[in-house]
Amino acid sequence: MTDNLYAPPQADMSKTPVAAGSDDSFYVVSQRKFTLMFILTFSMYQVYWYYKNWANYKKQCQLQNSTDSDIWPVARAFFALFFIHALFRRVDQHADAKQRPLGWDFSSHATGLVVLLVVANVLNGFITRILGPFLGNLVALAVLGGIGYSMRSAQAFINKACGDPEGAANNDLTTANYVWMGFGVLMWLMVIVGMFATAAPV
Repeated sequence: MTDNLYAPPQADMSKTPVAAGSDDSFYVVSQRKFTLMFILTFSMYQVYWYYKNWANYKKQCQLQNSTDSDIWPVARAFFALFFIHALFRRVDQHADAKQRPLGWDFSSHATGLVVLLVVANVLNGFITRILGPFLGNLVALAVLGGIGYSMRSAQAFINKACGDPEGAANNDLTTANYVWMGFGVLMWLMVIVGMFATAAPV
């Protein structure tokens, strides 16, 4: 507001204009493709998912000469358990900066995913010893399904934060995708055969 009645109107520059189109500050992928890759690679896709999110974020930091330009995406992918809260927080901050509100309780979402990963990676053997191989594997598969669902939900927020809610920029399956899914299907078959073999009477 100005006291000069004859001054031209001034635009409010206190907010960053809404970005047009999508960006690749984080890993964009359609939920259809994410679901197929997570299930049919026997969840191995999650390591790549964490890596791509951190790699894209690092690239943006380097372009802007901002902090986190020297992070190690590979390490953050393999030790994802310790960096999920940080990743989701940065996604939420990016959405706010681009004026793409998510309405996402990212902290609770991250905590739930961490709990599922701890159960899957740390307590799985303990649960199997208590329930036996067959029931233990069923519990492990249920936990794995929970991890996939949680990550798929997070992907929806990541897509929206990057301006591509449908993940249309990364919806098609590539040759490499099919190769990895082939390996995953073989692992699924081995697990299923092993479960029924241990359940069968001797």
